[in-house]
Parts: sequence; C-alpha cells; structure tokens
Amino acid sequence: MIGTIVIAAALQAATPAVAPVADWRAVPVAGGSWIWRAVPGGSEAVFTDVRGAQFALRCTVASRRVSLTRTGAISGAPLVVRTSSGDRTLPWIANLPATDPLLDAIAFSRGKFAVEVAGAPRLVVPAWPEAARAVEDCRK
Repeated sequence: MIGTIVIAAALQAATPAVAPVADWRAVPVAGGSWIWRAVPGGSEAVFTDVRGAQFALRCTVASRRVSLTRTGAISGAPLVVRTSSGDRTLPWIANLPATDPLLDAIAFSRGKFAVEVAGAPRLVVPAWPEAARAVEDCRK
C-alpha cells in the first residue's frame, strides 16, 4: 500500500498543471447567437447568450460610423479585437468610420473573432453575417 501511495504521488508530481489556453483561436466559440435589427438612425448586430447582450456593433447612418461595445467592461479599459487577419486595440468607446479595415476583418475572419476587455471574460464569437450587415448599412 505504501508503494502505491509513493507511485501515485510521483505520477501526480510529474504531471504538469493544465495551462489556460492563451491563443484565442484554440478557444471554442461562445454559446449564443447574433441578432440584427433596425434601430432609430441605423441598425445594430448584437451577440447574445443566456446572460443577455454581450457584444454589439451599432451603425449610425448619419455619421457613417460603427460603434463596438462589450458588456461588462471596466470603464476606460481598452477593447482588443482579434481576427484571423490581425489584432487591434481600440479605446473603450470604440467608434469607427464604416470604412475602417477592422470591420472587414471582423466580417471575413475565419469563422470567429475575439473581443477582450478588462472586467469581462474573453468573448470568442462566430463571424456570422449579422455583424457584416450592420457595417454595410453604414456604407450605403
């Protein structure tokens, strides 16, 4: 019995701890779905899950700008968007011209993209057409 305990302890010590996944591309897509809807002055695409809205792209047609908002963010914390073609750090209140290349990178990311901000867990969402539709509404 003592030999068994020693062997088990040795195996446990030799087993490395599981490290958290650092590469967002290895993280599964969050459960939830996108919703596109017309809103006064434009449209928006909102990713929601069982907790409610988690991320939104909102088009304001008059200014031809798209705002990006992450629920649960710490006020003033930078917003990091990661796509298959690159990463970009934005101000907490991200308000981009509709022609910004990041919006195309989101729309054409290989299946998913990630949104990270202090105060909220990393969000990896599917690159569904709703986000691209809100951007295109601002480009008309």
